[in-house]
Amino acid sequence: VVKGSDDGGSCWHDLDRQTSQKFENRFQLKTYRLTSLGFSANAFRFRFLTVRDVESNSRVQLGSIDLY
Repeated sequence: VVKGSDDGGSCWHDLDRQTSQKFENRFQLKTYRLTSLGFSANAFRFRFLTVRDVESNSRVQLGSIDLY
């Protein structure tokens, strides 16, 4: 879940929500585009509600999150 705030973090709005995302290989890149927010966010929050790979383990490793 990607959340955005236009008041410095007092109130948060869901900007995007993804489910059932799977990365088949290491170093794989995925791009997610947000549609019009309706407001100018000045703070962002990422929430990973469930990260699970039943074939491996329950940990996640992120190399970077790039915002453009």
